[in-house]
Amino acid sequence: MDTKNGLINFSLFVFVFIFAFVFSIDALASPNTFYGVLALVGFLVSLGASLFNGILSRRDGEALALWYFVYAVIVGIITVWYLTRCGTAFGWW
Repeated sequence: MDTKNGLINFSLFVFVFIFAFVFSIDALASPNTFYGVLALVGFLVSLGASLFNGILSRRDGEALALWYFVYAVIVGIITVWYLTRCGTAFGWW
């Protein structure tokens, strides 16, 4: 994977994360389960795809691998935050 394709993938993951975050805020503000599921799928796709691309970039020795891993950590933190908010909203804990 060359750098240009890596940057396009990275910007695509950022856009998916932005949409997932907006859906998560809307799902938590109003009882809209469909938006909540879309947000969870968006977070999981962003997390999984960034880890996958980060591993491929690190194998090829690209400097963009660090950015993919940092992005995966940020998405992971936001995903845990979202899941704890959903657990609180549903009364699981």
